[in-house]
Amino acid sequence: MPRLRPVHLLLLLPLLVYLALPTRAYYWDGLAFAIAIEHDYPLRGLLHPNHLLYMPFGRMLWVAAQGAGLSTRALFLLQRVNSVLAFASVLLVYRLLRMKGIKRGTAVAGALAMAFSATWWKYSTDCDAYVTAIFCLLVAWFFLETGRWLPAAFALAAAMLFHELSILILPAALLTLPARQRFRLAALALAPVAAVYLWAYRVVQSQGAMAGFPRWLVSHSPDSSFSFAPLRNMWLSVLGTVRLFFGGKPAAVVPDLLTGSLVLVALAALIALAILLRRAGRVRFGAPSMPLLVWAAVYVVFLFVWMPQNTFYRLFYLPPLILLAADLSWPARGREILGAVFVVLFSANFALLIYPDSRVDHNPTLACALRFEPQWPAGTPIVFERFHPDLWTISYFNPQAAWIGWDSGDPSELDRYLAYARSHGMPLWLEATAQEKLAETENGRSWLLRHPQSGPALGCGGRGRNFRFFPIRAPQ
Repeated sequence: MPRLRPVHLLLLLPLLVYLALPTRAYYWDGLAFAIAIEHDYPLRGLLHPNHLLYMPFGRMLWVAAQGAGLSTRALFLLQRVNSVLAFASVLLVYRLLRMKGIKRGTAVAGALAMAFSATWWKYSTDCDAYVTAIFCLLVAWFFLETGRWLPAAFALAAAMLFHELSILILPAALLTLPARQRFRLAALALAPVAAVYLWAYRVVQSQGAMAGFPRWLVSHSPDSSFSFAPLRNMWLSVLGTVRLFFGGKPAAVVPDLLTGSLVLVALAALIALAILLRRAGRVRFGAPSMPLLVWAAVYVVFLFVWMPQNTFYRLFYLPPLILLAADLSWPARGREILGAVFVVLFSANFALLIYPDSRVDHNPTLACALRFEPQWPAGTPIVFERFHPDLWTISYFNPQAAWIGWDSGDPSELDRYLAYARSHGMPLWLEATAQEKLAETENGRSWLLRHPQSGPALGCGGRGRNFRFFPIRAPQ
């Protein structure tokens, strides 16, 4: 067993920081996952082909937590699980660097550079399927590097079941093995994935013909598509790769002593890095690992044409970039250079992205949701016509209210909700999408005239968002 040394204590830093500063700028998909998990959706409502087992996995964890007496929301639980898995991923990167012969201090600096890269750090403190899938990929890579292809196959299968994009690592994984073992790895990785996807399709589409399986397998949101604009895609690819490492905006900086100190640290580390690079001499390129090059290249090429504007997909090629950096060596001061890079990443990303995002006041939608809570006692009926993503946040942080979807456009349904509200001595609230739906028809406009607003609307806005809720009371 390797001896623990003082430098290893630095590897605990990511876990401590991740848990201390969970994001409040919640990823919309993560909120959707948490809503589905807590609202006891049937299994078919939890199975999505892009990240097939993530929501069932989240439901299992949340039910187990509730059974153990832990009073926590699914969103917060999955944030913490992500933080732990992200920390474990950093440890795996450190171990993989050491296995490449990288010195201890340099390997720690390289692992921490991944830990505090902007996009990895952000999603490590949120609820999403990417961190879980990448953790499984790193487990598989560790097994492949140690010559254990059988557990590697099952880890690859787990990664693919947590996120479809994981399948793109398969060509690189096959290159790590002798030719005679490649078929076995591919078969054992893909067979369980195929079986689980076929089972899931029958659960989701119990009456559907199997001819619809391929279309379901590659289904995606309407705003997702391939793009074949080379110059635009090249710019977005370069920008997205830079944003993997550095993120945030100067406008988001919190003007306090902590942030000011970190900005100064980042500037000092940048100056030190420039001096170290100048003194280090020419960079020497070692022979790069072909499997790692293929791992990174396959993702870069695919993401060049598939949603190149989405930086978070580029997380799948962050680990090979970190591991390939080990093939660069300087005549001197390599550890100090990587250390300076880590300090720049940590201090700049902390000040520009992570610390601001950990504050409620930097998420206008969340701030609205928390401000509305005292106005909506338990059971308050709130009617909406369209469950748009910002409403996910407001409803999730106001679970005491009764959120009612209304897509029929029939005003008579509102009379029933209004009667319920009156019997409980409270108004019926119309979210803006419901009021707009009413205003589109003659019957709806007539209903609004008979049921005027009974008090001031609740609303707030900021950063392009505008939320309005209107109280309606039944006529006496």
